[in-house]
Amino acid sequence: MIRFEDEPAFKYSYYAVLHRGERIDVKCPSCGGHAYIECRNRELHWKCNECYAHAVKEEDYEYTGKGYCAICERWFNVVVTDEKMTSHSLVHITCPHCGASNQAKLHKRAVSRGYYRDIRLGRDPIFDLELYFLDYIRGKQIWAVNREHLNYLMAYVSADLRVKYGGVMIKTASHSIPAYIKDAKNREAVIRILTKMQHNIR
Repeated sequence: MIRFEDEPAFKYSYYAVLHRGERIDVKCPSCGGHAYIECRNRELHWKCNECYAHAVKEEDYEYTGKGYCAICERWFNVVVTDEKMTSHSLVHITCPHCGASNQAKLHKRAVSRGYYRDIRLGRDPIFDLELYFLDYIRGKQIWAVNREHLNYLMAYVSADLRVKYGGVMIKTASHSIPAYIKDAKNREAVIRILTKMQHNIR
């Protein structure tokens, strides 16, 4: 009998994997080869192992005009989204209280990426790249964010006995596995697909 002890919840979420300094395996949009996404110095990068194509998702910034209105003397803090204005140190801001035009200093601050949306439809949420470990069972997706996640899925599906992480009643990593992958009638087909993906090295 194969015994499987589950792992902590959300361990293989997009944010958690990158936050631990691990990589997300994706397909290169240029050559279709094996590429990866990683987080370095608070910036997300993707790079292809084969054609060396790459891109960076730079830090996002928010721009605001702040000050006291010269007419109604009330404080304003207005977000500036016009890219033509964000290159200047002083900007014209319309007071949200009385509608008067004011000259205000432009403030720039980095926007924290405390959370990333998760994988949807087999694609990463930042660069919209297709996951490298991706296949289908009866028209439905089976995917893994990286080889460690793929090995976890194989161990989970292959197990005869599954126990909760730490033996307590909490959410586990298997909580996010779709029901059709867990379904006993699909077990052999899912194992075949996962095995095929494990040998998917280019």
